[in-house]
Amino acid sequence: LFDYDAENTRIAEAALEIVRQQKRPGLHMPTAADIEKGTSVRPPCRFEHVEARDESSGEAVQVVLDVAHNPDAMTQLVAKLEKTYPGRRKRIVCGFSSDKDLTACGRALLSTVGEDPSCIHLVEAAHPRAAKLEDMLEAEPRLRGCNFDETDRSITAQVKSGLRLAAESDELLVVCGSVFLMAESREALGFDEPRDSDYIAEVAGANLRHGQENFADTDPEKQDVDQ
Repeated sequence: LFDYDAENTRIAEAALEIVRQQKRPGLHMPTAADIEKGTSVRPPCRFEHVEARDESSGEAVQVVLDVAHNPDAMTQLVAKLEKTYPGRRKRIVCGFSSDKDLTACGRALLSTVGEDPSCIHLVEAAHPRAAKLEDMLEAEPRLRGCNFDETDRSITAQVKSGLRLAAESDELLVVCGSVFLMAESREALGFDEPRDSDYIAEVAGANLRHGQENFADTDPEKQDVDQ
């Protein structure tokens, strides 16, 4: 399987090299060093490696954040995890958008953990396009053996549970499935990062807990606008 992250880097490098060779007047031309430096910086939550600590034990846990969100992306993520961490036990926190093939995503998810659903934590993002727990479980019944809580469907609860169990068993924790999970996941992992103010979250984020994630919606027909 291809490493799509590496492939995207090569595409960016090739595009910048074409610009550099054109030598257009008045346009700053990137040097080879500029291109190498610029493409070496990875976007957040694209196979991003971070370290977090379990609150109860204080143990450090290695975490991978990745926005793989459809069957093909999940398959690529599984392959890259195995290549990067061969033989390493993995624990997955995951949720999906409702418009994805939940059956295929669930199967790819199970393959990540050797078909052991007890190493999976299912969440339901606080977003109108997030898949419901019931729909994910119906699409792939084997996921009924995973970790989830119908009374507290929050990302935070399962990230903290995943951190605790990963620390106990020296596992790699992976958070994936949807861009809608990432802001709350990073907060639960202990990252204090800039966010929209409560006012902006209410106006632009349709009252979502993490309003900036509303900007992942690019289809204007799927956004509610008060006239």
